[in-house]
Amino acid sequence: MTTIARGPSSAAAEITSAAIASFDGCPDPRLRQIVQALIRHLHAFASEVQLTEDEWTRAIEILTRTGHITDDRRQEFILWSDALGLSMLVDALSHPSANGATESTVLGPFWTPNAPRRGYAESIAESGGGTPALVRGRVLDQDGRPIAGAELDIWQNGDNGLYAVQDHEAPEAHLRGRFYSRDDGSYAFVGVRPVPYTIPHDGPVGAMLEAARRHPWRPAHIHMIVTAPGYQRLQTHIFDSASDYLDSDAVFAVKRSLIREFEPRAADDPETPPSINGRWCLVENDIVLSRLSE
Repeated sequence: MTTIARGPSSAAAEITSAAIASFDGCPDPRLRQIVQALIRHLHAFASEVQLTEDEWTRAIEILTRTGHITDDRRQEFILWSDALGLSMLVDALSHPSANGATESTVLGPFWTPNAPRRGYAESIAESGGGTPALVRGRVLDQDGRPIAGAELDIWQNGDNGLYAVQDHEAPEAHLRGRFYSRDDGSYAFVGVRPVPYTIPHDGPVGAMLEAARRHPWRPAHIHMIVTAPGYQRLQTHIFDSASDYLDSDAVFAVKRSLIREFEPRAADDPETPPSINGRWCLVENDIVLSRLSE
């Protein structure tokens, strides 16, 4: 039996028209455009699925729970945006073409400001655990020229799958740090080989994933935000090529150009940094920034 979608009744259409028109006097043209489009699409969604009062009440309860569970250590609204693919859609709309620059991806919910400033090739690990990983490369412009003084804000999870903001037993600055490229554009830091982890799934987003039979896993990665005067801000990841979930990231954030090999090295390797004892991994990762005019 074929189901025929019903259009909005004349009363419903009048409500939509009145709500849109109520913003006609908004003096900010961009705000007016956004809010009126939001009303139009929200009302169309409700009409398309014939949203019931009970379903809308439940949706409000979910949004309320989202607000209650969000604090300075957990951002459930970002999780909603990530898990529904909206964060990556906005990323794609904002960066339609990398044009030779390093591709961007989601910020994620675990970045925190004011990471400690650290020196070249210094370790960001302030407690033990995990296989050390030396990440090194150069920050370049699109013509291959080095960019000196670029800031690299780095954060990642530990071998327990947790970020410092989640792990109450870890030092506040654990696996976080800000580095600066040298005159030749080179940078280096020592982290740990990341592991796959689940996004927080004990709240409203997790309930949605469970109901939809979706997994909450993200592949292993390291985050970075790279900034330099005259260049576009870049938020990106380094993904481990050996990780699970590269093809089914819960937040749709994997881009093939961001996948790197974590090359195993022995403890007696001549390139072993002073901060590393034992076996480790090397990751080569150049970064290319777009000029602000691009």
